[in-house]
Amino acid sequence: MRKKTNFIYILLLLLMMAGKTLAQEYLPMVQEGNEWHTLYWGMSPLYKYNYVFSCSGDTLVEDVRYSKLIRTLDGGEPYLFTLLREEDGKVWARYFLNDPTEFLLYDFTAHVGDNLIVGDFGTNYVVDSISTEQIGGLDRKKFWLVTNDYLGNPQVRETWVEGIGSNLGMPWSGWGVGVYDFYSRLLCFHQDGELIWQNPDYDGCTYTAVEEIQNEETVTIYPNPTNGMVNIDGYEIIEVKVYNVLGQLVKETKENVIDLSAQEAGIYILKVITPSGVITKQIVKN
Repeated sequence: MRKKTNFIYILLLLLMMAGKTLAQEYLPMVQEGNEWHTLYWGMSPLYKYNYVFSCSGDTLVEDVRYSKLIRTLDGGEPYLFTLLREEDGKVWARYFLNDPTEFLLYDFTAHVGDNLIVGDFGTNYVVDSISTEQIGGLDRKKFWLVTNDYLGNPQVRETWVEGIGSNLGMPWSGWGVGVYDFYSRLLCFHQDGELIWQNPDYDGCTYTAVEEIQNEETVTIYPNPTNGMVNIDGYEIIEVKVYNVLGQLVKETKENVIDLSAQEAGIYILKVITPSGVITKQIVKN
């Protein structure tokens, strides 16, 4: 009986050790077969692009091997966007073969409280928390990155998922701060042709919006900048949706007067839905 008990104990111990080893296995991001569908939405002037990024081939630069990140715009011809290398849980990038500047894009070895300088803008993030999500049948670390807002309060500006990358789009880590005339979103992540993750805020892997109203001068939004109250004149309104620079919906109403008093200072995007289409405007909250 004792031998049987010892055997069961050893077996359970081995299973626990094996499970721990599998759970701790790092999921690489920069590899052939990975594909990121990303929305890039500019505000001035207004435009929307659907990009597909993929890893295809590699190259040797100054005795360092890099993977080629290829970008395709709206089904057009693919072209080299940047060079990536992944080592010990970190992803580094450089834009050009003849440019020696290399910057940190991701650090999946970071711990809660760590300060990170990431992206070509040199954005300073603090790791606020790390959670685990099961995506594509695998447990993946999710990093919540914060910086201070205009009032000095910490605010989540970006999230990373191990093996997938940023919610802003894989090559645009760090762009959640300091770039206010556009926003980007990762729509889908594929691996070897299989859909692994899809953004729940969008209907598919390609963004197709209601046709924008071209003559936007016929709508008036004032005051801009505003201290809180915003008025909309010039069109019959079905609904108004307000987004922050991260593309997060912060308010929606069916009225032509919007109260932003409770929102933080910064830039917001107003989508005014009318019987004729959608009007997109940018407004500043003081």
